[in-house]
Amino acid sequence: MKEEILEELNIKENHERECKLAAGGLPESIWETYSSFANTNGGTILLGIREYRDSFTVEGLTDKQIVKYQKDFWSTLNDRNKVSKNILLNHHVRPVIVREKKILRIDVPAADRHDKPVYIGTDPMKGTYKRDYEGDFLCAEEAVRAMFADQRDVSGDVEVLEEFGLDVLNQDTIKGYRIIFEQLHSGHPWNALENDEFLMKLRAAAKNKNGTLSPTIAGLLFFGEAYHITEVFPNYFLDYREECDDKAVRWLFRTHSNEGDWSGNIYDFFCKVRTRMDDDIAVPFANRRNGYRVDRVDVHDALEEALANALAHANYYGRRGILVVKKGKELSISNPGTIRVTKEEFYAGGNSDPRNPNILKMFGFVNVGERAGSGVDKIMTAWAEQNWKKPEFDFSERSDRVTLKLEVGQVVYIPGAADIRNENTNQEKATAVSKEDKILEYIRQNGSISSQKAADIGGYKSKTGARKLLDKMIEKGLITKIGNGPATKYVI
Repeated sequence: MKEEILEELNIKENHERECKLAAGGLPESIWETYSSFANTNGGTILLGIREYRDSFTVEGLTDKQIVKYQKDFWSTLNDRNKVSKNILLNHHVRPVIVREKKILRIDVPAADRHDKPVYIGTDPMKGTYKRDYEGDFLCAEEAVRAMFADQRDVSGDVEVLEEFGLDVLNQDTIKGYRIIFEQLHSGHPWNALENDEFLMKLRAAAKNKNGTLSPTIAGLLFFGEAYHITEVFPNYFLDYREECDDKAVRWLFRTHSNEGDWSGNIYDFFCKVRTRMDDDIAVPFANRRNGYRVDRVDVHDALEEALANALAHANYYGRRGILVVKKGKELSISNPGTIRVTKEEFYAGGNSDPRNPNILKMFGFVNVGERAGSGVDKIMTAWAEQNWKKPEFDFSERSDRVTLKLEVGQVVYIPGAADIRNENTNQEKATAVSKEDKILEYIRQNGSISSQKAADIGGYKSKTGARKLLDKMIEKGLITKIGNGPATKYVI
């Protein structure tokens, strides 16, 4: 009976559905559910259905009740002293017939991050709810503050930390990053810059009110010393552990950001952890081409991107920090802060809406997590390619965390597939860099370039392809666009 009723209503059996009898009027608890659905993944409220344990009973509502409940519902929903925001349209609230009885159906969509938190009353710290399999729950204050922070369209990680100078950044980290950058971008104009100018191009540093340079939030997290990072983010902590089944041994290996013998910033953490995460991925000796053994396949790149994504999507004000745990063939990567898009958008990819987009860009400059939004698809594809257990994402609303759980194993060799794919990828990257270099060289010699000239230099059949490359160069901070229409020019 339960499944049949849900099927009639086209509702899945999950925690995103709430039934209320509503015999004596509009239930007061409906607003907690409205808030929780809006702040989580949306859901459906059904009035006129009794739910007890694992069974439904359709009691139904009279026409008079339905009219009154709709009137009372909209009246409260539009009262800013009672509910912070109305995110519903008329079609979201409607009577439907089930088992020849009328009930009131209320579909609550997931609120856009610009509208969150959706809360009851006038105090968001006391009226913001979320939803999980146990039902509605009141959000902790830090989760509410994170929702307010996520409303901003301007990236929070480019905020300038006025109280700091660039001396809080680790020079060895910057040097190591620049070495990799130069290897990947030979001839890039940034390679000739002093560190201060290079950091400004990365948006890791910017001028403060006094006209001197200070790190941005992204710069501090990426290149800073852990001691100074915790002055801004008291809960900041990066932790990598290798565990075993022996209860007498806490862990086989551990490194964390508070050790004191290394910087503790997110880039050095990434570099320390990336090789240890994947050293149990067995690549067969047969995986070779022209006598050369290929030791890296798509799985390695996917693991690196998973770690970089966790570091770029984390809410560094949240509790417990980043936690990476490796236990035999099992690996989990956990970060504070829930996703800022719906689960459907998250799994579809291409619309990741990272919490710290500038950090993701800085990883991208060293060929890690290059395409925002591609990480989930890359992980799923790589694991499916090997016929390994499907990766699992755990979105914990109560702890405000996202955890990726993976299992690795022996890489299945497909003759030539991995090497050819990597070879093609490298050729594509080299070609793109070569075109960028040609465009930059032309601008240096002539002062500016048009999209038509860029098309000629890049060998494009039309200006469309050239404009895409020019747009990417603008995103990287390599060039600037001046003017509009036919008069548009691009300069350094």
